[in-house]
Amino acid sequence: MPRRCLFLVALLLFAAGLSGCSYLTDFVVVNDSGAPVEVRYQIKNYPGTFSPPVAPASMSASELKSKGNQQWTTITSSRFQLDEANRTVIVQLSPQEALLVTRMHNYAGHDNPADAQEFPIQQISLSGVHGETKFVGEQARRSFTEISSALYTLTYK
Repeated sequence: MPRRCLFLVALLLFAAGLSGCSYLTDFVVVNDSGAPVEVRYQIKNYPGTFSPPVAPASMSASELKSKGNQQWTTITSSRFQLDEANRTVIVQLSPQEALLVTRMHNYAGHDNPADAQEFPIQQISLSGVHGETKFVGEQARRSFTEISSALYTLTYK
């Protein structure tokens, strides 16, 4: 019996160790203005057919949690467009709405060169009543502000 208990404890510790090493980081655009915003983001040129890194999803900005595990709602195809030729996703974002644009595993921060290489967005622009903001290349990744290890946001005000 003691051997069986020891094996069970070792197995549980191993499983807990595996689950503690991995986390997801959401990269989110927040529309903090009083009017709709058009979000355009261009995906890096990876081999294969074009698709967004994650399905465009949204939630109320007030429901965002810094600890992650967000309850995203996939956006219907009538609210976004895919421009396959330019590898671009175009989404209309309502006031006080948050948009999930990508998600990365174990994102270590803006200063990590491996994360810089793996970040899938090449360019992002936000257009609304207060003008257009555009970020290209490394600026696209660094335009997101760290809220926590699980959440980075880019806010249009």
